[in-house]
Parts: sequence; C-alpha cells; structure tokens
Amino acid sequence: MLIAALLVLPGLALAQGTPSGQPRPAPTTPPGPEPVPAPLLGMFKKATQWRLEQISANHLRFTGQVEIEGDDVKFFADEVDIYTDENRLVAAGNVVFSNPEGRISAERVVFNTKTNTGTFYQAFGVMSVGTAASSNLAAFGGQDPDVYFYGEELEKLAQKKYRITRGGFTTCVQPTPRWEVTSSNVVLNLDEYAVATNTLLRVKGVPVFYLPMLYYPIQKDQRSTGFLLPTYGTSTLRGQAVSNAFFWAIDRSQDATFLHDWFTRSGQGAGGEYRYVAGPASQGNFKFYRFSRKETTFTDSEGTSILPANQSFELTGVATQSLGRATRGRIRLEYFSDLLTQQLYHQNIYQATRRSRVVEAGLTNSTGPVATSVLYQRNETFNAEKSSVVYGGTPRITASLAPQRLFDLPLYGSIGSDFSYLPYRYITDGVVTLDNSLGRFDFVPTLRAPLSRLTFLSINSSASYRTTRYSRSVDAGGTVVPEGFTRQYLQMRSEVIGPVFTRIWDLPESGIAERLKHVIEPAFTVDYTSAINEYRRAPVLSDISDFVVGGASRFTYGLNNRLFYRGRTVDGVRGQTREFVTIGIQQTYYSNPESSQYDTAYSSANRGRRAADLSPVALAVRVSPSTAFDSTTRMEYDVSGGSGLQVFTTSGNVNGSRGSTALSYSRRRLMGSTESDDYLNASTSVRLRDGRVTGTYALSWDIARSYVVSQNIHASYLAQCCGVQVEFQRFNYPESSGSPISSDRRFNFSFILAGLGTFSNFFGAFGAR
Repeated sequence: MLIAALLVLPGLALAQGTPSGQPRPAPTTPPGPEPVPAPLLGMFKKATQWRLEQISANHLRFTGQVEIEGDDVKFFADEVDIYTDENRLVAAGNVVFSNPEGRISAERVVFNTKTNTGTFYQAFGVMSVGTAASSNLAAFGGQDPDVYFYGEELEKLAQKKYRITRGGFTTCVQPTPRWEVTSSNVVLNLDEYAVATNTLLRVKGVPVFYLPMLYYPIQKDQRSTGFLLPTYGTSTLRGQAVSNAFFWAIDRSQDATFLHDWFTRSGQGAGGEYRYVAGPASQGNFKFYRFSRKETTFTDSEGTSILPANQSFELTGVATQSLGRATRGRIRLEYFSDLLTQQLYHQNIYQATRRSRVVEAGLTNSTGPVATSVLYQRNETFNAEKSSVVYGGTPRITASLAPQRLFDLPLYGSIGSDFSYLPYRYITDGVVTLDNSLGRFDFVPTLRAPLSRLTFLSINSSASYRTTRYSRSVDAGGTVVPEGFTRQYLQMRSEVIGPVFTRIWDLPESGIAERLKHVIEPAFTVDYTSAINEYRRAPVLSDISDFVVGGASRFTYGLNNRLFYRGRTVDGVRGQTREFVTIGIQQTYYSNPESSQYDTAYSSANRGRRAADLSPVALAVRVSPSTAFDSTTRMEYDVSGGSGLQVFTTSGNVNGSRGSTALSYSRRRLMGSTESDDYLNASTSVRLRDGRVTGTYALSWDIARSYVVSQNIHASYLAQCCGVQVEFQRFNYPESSGSPISSDRRFNFSFILAGLGTFSNFFGAFGAR
C-alpha cells in the first residue's frame, strides 16, 4: 500500500513578509516528490512536516516541525533524514521520541527503524515507576511516581532496555530534584531494574556516598530484586556500623532478604529472612542470623574489661499451613545460641530482655465435633547465662469431643483427653543436674446442664470426672520419684449470672449518642472437688493449675457493671452500639486455704502467695469510649493478714490523626515481702505534614531497681522523593547482665529514596523486631 506524505508549508509571501493591510496570501504547495511507497517509510505510517525533500532514491529529508508516527512510536524533530536502504533514521534539533515506555528528548538521534533501537545524544527521559507506587505518594513529593534519567549518550538496546553513558537518574521529578545518582554507565531495564557502575549519590547537589555498583529496582509491583540502601550507625559497644541488604523477589508470593552487618568494634554478622504466602491460611516468615564476635577490650573509670570472642546464631520464625480442609500445621521458633549476645546487642526491648527460647510445631484437625492435635513444644528459660530450665510437651497429643445434646434433653456431654511427655530439666553449663521429666495421661468426661433460659438469669451446672495417670510422683519429702500415681476425682460446678438489672436512657440532646444503657450483673460460682487419695503426690512442674486440692470447695462472688451507648442515626443509618465502660470486682472463699495457692484466676497465686481462706479482691476496669482511646486496669488487693496491694497493672492507648500515645505500668509484690517489681513502658509518636514528618519517643523504666532500661528517639523526614531517618537509643545494662559496660549509646542513620525499599539490621534498628 502506498502512503503519501502530508505537506503543510507556509506561503512564500509570508516567509518574506506581507505588507501591512494586505490580505494574507493563501498557502501554496510546491511540487513535491511522487508518493513515497510505504516500505520506504520503514516502521512509520504517517509523517507531517513543513517541507519534504527526496535527496536520492533511498534518502528522504523532512524539515520544519517534523512529526513521524508509527506503531506506538512517535518522533518529533526540526530535521529528520530517513535512509530507507539502511533502515536508518537520523534526527536533529529538539528531538523528542515517545512510546508507551516513556519519553526521551535529545539534541540528535540515530535510529534503526527495523530493530527499533538507536542512540540519543545529550538526552534525557522520563518513565513511569508503576501504579503500585501511587500508594505512597508522600515518598514522591506528591507527584506521579516516575523516574527521570539523562546522559551524554542514551542507547536504546531493546524494547525495554536502555544504556546511559556519563549520566544519571532519579525518581524525584520535581523541578529541582532533591537527590540523584550519577554514574559513568547505567543499564535500565524498564519495569525491572537499573544497574549503575562508578556511582555517586548526591542529595541537593552535595555528594553523600560513593558506590562502585548500584542495583536499583524499578518494577511496577514495588517488589523488585536488588540491593537496598545501606544503613549506618555507631554504638559504644559495637563501634561504627554499616548494614547492607539484598532483596530477592522470588515471585509474587515469596521473597527473601539477605543481610550483612559490619561493626568496627564487635565483628560482623550475616543472615537472611524468607517470607511466603501460599494461601489465605498458609503463610510464614523465617529469619536466621549468625554473629561472629571478636574479642574486645573496654576501658572506663572503673577499669578494663574484656568481652571474649564468640560465635553465635539466632533463628526465629512462625508459619501456618493448611493441609486440607480440616487440618492445619503451625511452627514457631524463637531460638538463640548465646544469651549474652541476645541481651547485649538487640535494640528492641522485647528481644533484649527475652531469656527464653522456644521450638514449637504442631498439627490440628477438626472433623465434625471431634478435634485432635499433636504438639511438640520445648521451652528453655535461662536463670543465668549458663543455667536454665527446660520444660514443655514433647509431644502433647489431645483429642476432644465438643458438647453434644443427649436424649433430646437440656443436657450436654463432652469428652477431653490428653497424653503428654512433660520434660522438666535443670541444666548448668550444658549438663543436666536434675531431671523431673514424666509422662501424663488425662481423661475428662463432662456433663453440662443449662438450668435457666431467662433473659435476666443464667444458671449453668456441670460435672466432670477426671482421671490422671502420672509416670512419676512426689514422695513425702517433696522429691520426684520413679513411682507411678493415679489421681481420680469428681468436680462439680454451678455458675449463676443474675438477676441482671438494666436501665436505658434516651439522650435527645446529645450530639454523640442517642441512647445509653447500664447493665448490672451479679455473678456467683460454686466449685466442689471430691476427696483425692494422696493428692499431694501429684507432681507440679511448670503449670501450677495441674495441682488440685481434694475435698475442697470454693465460692466465687462478683459484680459486673457495663455501660453501652448507641451512636446517633445519620442519613437513615443506625449508629453502632459500643460497650465503653466495664467494671468488674470479684473474690473467692476457699474451704481449704491450701487451694488459694493454686487458683490461677488470680495472678498473685504464681508469686508465692501464702495459704488463706480468702483470695485477693480483684478489680478490673476497661474504658473505651471510641476507637481513639482504650485503657485497661487490674488490681488485686489481699485482705488476709494485711498484705495490701499485690498486683496493679494498667495500660492505655490514645490514637489520633497526628499522633498516638501508649502507656503501660505494672506493679507486682511477693507475698510477705516489701520488695516489688515495678515497670513502666511508654511511647508517644507524632505524624505531621501528611506523614512526611514523623517522630517517636519510647521509654522503658525499671522503677523497682531505680534505673531506666532504655530510651529511644526515632525521627524521619520525607521531602520531594527523598528523606532521612535517624534513631538514638540509650540502653542501660543491669549489673547481673555480664556486660563490659554499664550503658550503650546507639545512633542509626539511613537515607530514604522514593521507589527504593528500606530495612533494619537484624539487631532491630529503627524499631524493628
């Protein structure tokens, strides 16, 4: 098919000037070449220009605001030469090349019309990073998520591949970019990555750091394989620190991150993190880190101390896996090889104070009313660096039958069973010094009868007959001996809630709620346990609730107050009902005072409470008027022997659009002692300028021991496609920690570039766990 060129040329008189007042002559079209056969235009279908010349049989020259258009490709230039026999296009003067990938401007271009490749000189271009990046426009200065690049030469190597020589790129396409990476050579693979060699990062024109090579991901889904920006830090204990990471986007449902930390004073570490999502109920996250600590000498006013060299590792992870419609598998790992490394180097307060390591794996199945599970759990808690206690269930197998209605009567039956091997070993320097491990089988059939269906009164009674077989028992001296023991007893329980008193108020003048409801719920529970022959022979390992005092009763009485409000109806939509205040108080009377030492309904039972016929008075208060505020408080006050307040815990959260505050305080005192554990955790954060400015302050204070465990300040600032985040932490070590220094001051610093991910080192910089 033949395609003619469209010739639009100005009139000759106009080019020379038209006398004032004279009508402008109509444009004339000088004789042009014969219609150009389509094959001579190569990849192009249409061309417009001021002038067209046919220099030779295979050479066309377009001049004057030339526009040439092909399949998804356009060229604009002052002058374009097409050499049809060579499939070559040469354009000069204000050259603009555009296609679906982006737009390139240059002074000159040599282009192969057959391979769709070419070289642009003194060029710059813009392309889209992808729609997925639009979810974080603050990182791009509120602009479209594009990448801008330039260079003395820009080669189009393939459909989505470019090479830049002596140029640079940035994802900050503001009039004055806040950052850019300059390089002697950059290879851009659109929607995949950019590889730059001999690179220099500039922030506001100031050179910041040099890298021999930079791998920059630019995939549309924001999950691109490549190196992440390094983080920098300094610490009294670790010295100067540089952390690097490489992110591997394996596919849409799994990825891996490889990390390396280098510390000038402490040594270096390397590790990785693997994440996957295989389905709605199948996902996991695993981390492994190995730390090679070198011998370090510390000198202060108290003298010189040496921290010996050490090799350690840490493995953490959690995973759930669907194994068919009714079966689920799960794994939890929290394992470290060296307690001192764990407590000295971690910045996260939870990790730094953790002294237990856990290995857990299990399967659960629910088929109709029958539920079964198999669990392997090994817990090891350290009392000192070389002293620990191992406990758990290796394995623990359970099977249960959910309540079933019997004989069409208001009577329900259920069964529970448990077979476990319960390890319980004391270990010192890797040697087992005491082993009280044993096997246990437990079988419990239960009958339950609801005796009242009144809306204001609920009565439920149940009876269970429990049989437990232990492979070992406790002798008269309290020593676990290899003699089996069978415990059997009947337990009966009745629960009464009510009569319930309710009052409702209409609030026509309130702007928040249209109705208020107050509910008062008295509650009573009676428990009876039949006599148990030699009940003190039952061994108690890690769970005190496993010890049951025979021939005893207990009576629990309490009162609950609940306040509800219903929001106002807006545009015909009824407001939601919210329970905004709950106040509950309870106490238990024991016919046998020994039972009070094993009642897990009160936390003071785990802290050496002496036997008494009355439990502490427990008060629980929850206040939550809206999603922006929530607080919970619990107190236990012992009325026996004047022991006073035993437990006081409170926590609260306030959340707003510009910030949030969280506070928790706990005070727990040992019975008969003036000493207590008092601990305060608090944090507050602010978010300003649409989240571009953030700041957080966190405090952990051991009040009982009169020292601040940790103070942490974290701030970040994003401005037009780039930003910084900084963190300062002061961590104080207790005298028993084995630390060579009393306090560690830590400072971390990292750049944030739009389109490039950030990370934390394995020890928890920037608040990571």
